[in-house]
Amino acid sequence: MRFRWRLVGLTAGALLPVALFSAATLSRLAAGEREANRQRLVADARTLAEGVDRETTATFRALQALGGSERLERGDLDGFREDAVRVLRTQPTWHAVILARPDGLRLLDTRRTSVAATAPPRDPRSLAEAVGTGEPVLGDVFTGPDGALLVAARLPLMHRGRVRHVLSALIPAEALRDLVRVPGTGENPWIRTLVDRSGTVVARSRSPERFVGQPASPRFLEAARAGGEGVYRDTNLDGGRSYVAFGHSARAGWTAAVVAPVDMLDGATRRSVLTIAALGAAVLLVSAGGAFLAAGRFNRAIASAAASAEALARGARPRVEAEGIAEVARLGEALERSADLLAARERERDQHLAVAEAARAEAEAASRTKDEFLAMLGHELRNPLSPIVTALELQDLGGSGGTREHAVIRRQVDHLVRLVDDLLDVSRITRGKVELQPERIEVRSFVARAVEMATPLVEERSHRLTVDVPEGLAVVGDPHRLAQVVANLLTNAARYTPPRGHIGVRAALRGAEVELAVRDDGRGLAPELRSRIFEPFVQAPQGQDRPQGGLGIGLALVRSLVELHGGRVEACSEGPGKGSTFVVELPAAPRAPAASPPAPRPAAAAAAAPLRILVVDDNEDAAELLADVLAHAGHEVRVAGDGGRGLELAVRFRPDVALLDIGLPVLDGYELAVQLRRRLGEAAPVVIGVSGYGQPNDRARSAAAGFRHHFVKPADLEALLAAVAAAGRERGRAPATEERA
Repeated sequence: MRFRWRLVGLTAGALLPVALFSAATLSRLAAGEREANRQRLVADARTLAEGVDRETTATFRALQALGGSERLERGDLDGFREDAVRVLRTQPTWHAVILARPDGLRLLDTRRTSVAATAPPRDPRSLAEAVGTGEPVLGDVFTGPDGALLVAARLPLMHRGRVRHVLSALIPAEALRDLVRVPGTGENPWIRTLVDRSGTVVARSRSPERFVGQPASPRFLEAARAGGEGVYRDTNLDGGRSYVAFGHSARAGWTAAVVAPVDMLDGATRRSVLTIAALGAAVLLVSAGGAFLAAGRFNRAIASAAASAEALARGARPRVEAEGIAEVARLGEALERSADLLAARERERDQHLAVAEAARAEAEAASRTKDEFLAMLGHELRNPLSPIVTALELQDLGGSGGTREHAVIRRQVDHLVRLVDDLLDVSRITRGKVELQPERIEVRSFVARAVEMATPLVEERSHRLTVDVPEGLAVVGDPHRLAQVVANLLTNAARYTPPRGHIGVRAALRGAEVELAVRDDGRGLAPELRSRIFEPFVQAPQGQDRPQGGLGIGLALVRSLVELHGGRVEACSEGPGKGSTFVVELPAAPRAPAASPPAPRPAAAAAAAPLRILVVDDNEDAAELLADVLAHAGHEVRVAGDGGRGLELAVRFRPDVALLDIGLPVLDGYELAVQLRRRLGEAAPVVIGVSGYGQPNDRARSAAAGFRHHFVKPADLEALLAAVAAAGRERGRAPATEERA
């Protein structure tokens, strides 16, 4: 939003509370005025009802005076008739005087010289009420014999506690018009109305010929019967919107109503409110217009400041036209100082960028060098380990592997293999190159494998190991990696627990997670070490002799592998000398489906036929020892020390399986595999890699080159022999005859 409109909005916002307060005040004043008008209507209705009561009281007093006539007491009806006629002449609003018995039979009617004694009364209800209560009663309007609308004022005459006669004065409805006349001259829109107890209009100030004698509106009757007095809005009998106020006469029981048009009562107030509202709106518009015009100067100053800021962003010198506004002038000065500061900072930035770029290039080079070094380290360490492990296997096969020295070499070689694996695993995890092979696995199975891996160290240090893992606990994970996690924890516990210590492994289901804990009573953890124990290359302090050994990467591997499985690991210890507990939490696997009946085992196949196997490895010891193992398994083996000799030998020997190293002189293993397929065609052997290179990209390249398997030195000989046998079954043909040069 442009500043000009913001200033207009600010002005309007400043005036808006005043306008709202004024509107609320006007609304309250208008409401008060309307309420006062309504109360005036109610007071007028009350006054009209009181007028009816006064007229009614005067009528009853005249009837009481007439009822005290001595002639009536003596039963002289003719003489009493003369008294009634005389009184009738003094009451201009009376139409006739009637004397009747309590049962309604007339004894005297001033309108006639003789009366039919059996003529029934025209308003029997009021007669019955006067007789029943013994009190004067003003009846409802009724139509007389001559068609005139009349009202009977009935006075019961008592004799010895009983009603002897009922004296009635008949009053024409027209005679009540003076009661409802609206004061003033000219046509007045107010309407005053009298309604009897039966709900019939008795008198009305406007159009009496249309409404007198007619029932009042249902809405009016409902309101009048609901309360003593009140006012409501309604559509009157004339069809206009009006306020209707009503009140009840206490003596006659009639209802007095005053009707006033809504526009007449509220119009002046509404016009005043609208006038004031219009003036307020005009003030708002004038103020907003003034703010709009005044904002032009601010707009020019702000536009100049914005242009200067854009110039500053482009590297140009800012120039602000302040338009006499002090704040904008200070902004211009600040922009100029910022331009100077930015120029200096850009020079510093360029220098820092040059240094950072050099550092980044150096770090990338160091990272590449590290990766290359680790790959080469793994290759160079695995190459000598491979013949050592193969030699140990051959000693076991030959029956000479039971010596103490053989066991020592086996343990140390296994330890060295694990160190190399851990070191390369840390590198792979750091670069996000680890791929899990998840499956549903029982916790007992990978814990048992881990115990088997850690048993040599546990036995060497004479520890007591207890395992409490119930059946049925399962997780989804990579069995090899989970066994590696538990084995590293057991190895760590064995190293840092004094000889003849206690190590315990337990597992339990905790909600939706499996909790696996490795506890020991060893050296424990200091508080400052507990928070860093899972970082790479962090170890507890050791002496110069490094009795615990290790590289400080086992627990780092544990945390990384557990997190890859969606779990977490925590180290707990009460302090140095009080042992430690490592707790691994992994998501529990869903319940396994019901196992189907096991399929019948196929009959044992006959022993596989001997195969022709070509071993190509530039490590002479590794090649010869591997050939010995294969020969001991009954296969015919040839050995070559480089890729060129291996290709020549394959053409003559026609092997069924070729075990190839990757890093070969002359032709590397990848190229050799390609050349074997090219030279031998369908007679090409099944190629299996046995190499010190075991990075993911190495495995991907070997698969692309046609390698069926890729074993990392030192290879698991049992798995290697199984792969060789499977390759022989795949070829499904008898060994070929060696081709002589």
